[in-house]
Amino acid sequence: MKYKIIFSDFDGTVSRSDNTVSDRVKDAIRRYVNAGGKFVLATGRLFSAVRPRARELGLHGEVIVYQGGGIYDLDSGKALYLNTIPTRQAASLLKELEKPDYCENLCYFNDECNCARPSEYVDYFCQICGVPYHSADMPLSKYIEQNGIEPVKILSLMMPEHTDEFLEYGRRAAGGGMVFTRSHKSVVEILPSGINKGAAVERICKHFGVDRSEIIALGDSENDASMLEYAGLGIAAGNAMPALKAVADAVGVTNDEDFVAWVIDNYALK
Repeated sequence: MKYKIIFSDFDGTVSRSDNTVSDRVKDAIRRYVNAGGKFVLATGRLFSAVRPRARELGLHGEVIVYQGGGIYDLDSGKALYLNTIPTRQAASLLKELEKPDYCENLCYFNDECNCARPSEYVDYFCQICGVPYHSADMPLSKYIEQNGIEPVKILSLMMPEHTDEFLEYGRRAAGGGMVFTRSHKSVVEILPSGINKGAAVERICKHFGVDRSEIIALGDSENDASMLEYAGLGIAAGNAMPALKAVADAVGVTNDEDFVAWVIDNYALK
C-alpha cells in the first residue's frame, strides 16, 4: 500500500454541510482500513466531541484534537500528548482579546468548552460540535487567572466580516509566540507557535515509523494547511478555503459530494 495513513479533518471534510457522514464515506474508510491502511482524524474539536463521531466511523487508535494541541487514544480515552498554554500567558492574551465588542472567546481545558457568558454564538458553536459548555460568569481572563488554569487552546467567535480585522488585532496583541488561524469563516483558533495539526501528524508518523511520503492529508480550512504541507500528498476538498487550495497538491470534490470516499477510491486504494 503506497499510502499507509490518511489524516483527515472532520468538519467540512469527512462530514457534510448538515454535519452528517454519508454511508459512502463510511464504507470507503472501512475498505481502506480493512486493506491495511490507518485512518486518523485531525480536528480542532474537543476529544469528547469527536470521540462519538470517530466511533461512528468505526475508528480505533489515535485521534488528533485541539488543532494539534492533543493526541488521544480513542479506545482508552487516554491523552497520549497534551500541550497547554501557561496561565499567565493565556490570561494576558485574553485580556486583550476581550476588548473588541464583536467577538466571543472560548477556552478548552479539562476537555471542556468554557466561555465568559452564554450567547447566541456560543450556543450555535457548541450545538454544531455536540458538546455542552460551562459559563464562568466573568471574563475568561479573570477566571483563568483566579483558578490557575492552563488552557489547551483559545477560540474567538465572530461574524465573518470581522475575521480579517480580528486576525490583525490579535496577532499584534499577542506580540509573537501565538498563531492565529481560521478554522471556519466565523472561527479563529489560537495556539502556541509550533502547535498545529502538521506537528501532530509528524509526531504520529515518527511513532509508527511512517515516512511523510507515505501519507495523505485532507482538509478544508486554513488550519489544515500545516498537515497538507507535511504530507506526501495533501488534498483540499472542493469546498475548501482558497488559502488551503493554494498549498494543496490537488483539489477534490466537495464534502457534500463525498470527498473522503473520492480520495480513497482515486488515490489510496487505486
